[in-house]
Amino acid sequence: MAITVDSILKLPSPKKILILIGVLCVITGIYAYLFFIPMRDNMKTLRTELDKLVKELNEGKMITRDLEKFRGQVDTLNAELKNALTQLPNEKEIPELLKNISRLGKESNLEFTLFKPKPEEPQQFYAKVPIDLVMIGSYHNIAGFFDKVGKLPRIINVVDFNMARVKELKPRETENLIRTSCLITTYRFIEKKADEKPVEKKR
Repeated sequence: MAITVDSILKLPSPKKILILIGVLCVITGIYAYLFFIPMRDNMKTLRTELDKLVKELNEGKMITRDLEKFRGQVDTLNAELKNALTQLPNEKEIPELLKNISRLGKESNLEFTLFKPKPEEPQQFYAKVPIDLVMIGSYHNIAGFFDKVGKLPRIINVVDFNMARVKELKPRETENLIRTSCLITTYRFIEKKADEKPVEKKR
């Protein structure tokens, strides 16, 4: 028997209500399947993306707030690096450093009887530059010389220090002279050499 609108209208009220409820349930199910569920999943995906963007935005704001702090730290590190490179001269500056040490000895009225740079001792990123040094002068002048050397903008260590009085005095010399021997060690920054270009094979 075909169901028509007239046949439905002739049914009792309870059956009409049940049919209406069934139709509404079917419509609701279709709407939920076609629109509500996909929309809910899409909203969930969008919310996840929104939370991610908000997190990235907050991190960006924190970085922006700390940017000046980071710049200050970079400037400090650059200054420390510059200072370290100043204290570790390169190979070209070593002769000038040796001249300065010799000049300070003359200014302190010292007589060098030995001024001999020894072979370098390479380390990881620097090399030790030892110098055998023997000088003659008064105790006051020797102390002044080492004070001046200590004020040079370089790392200079004095080891194997030995002092002995000079018995033989030159004519007209009344002040006791002291012969001082020591090993002065300075340091040189080892620069990495650029890789040599590969030699082309002859055809």
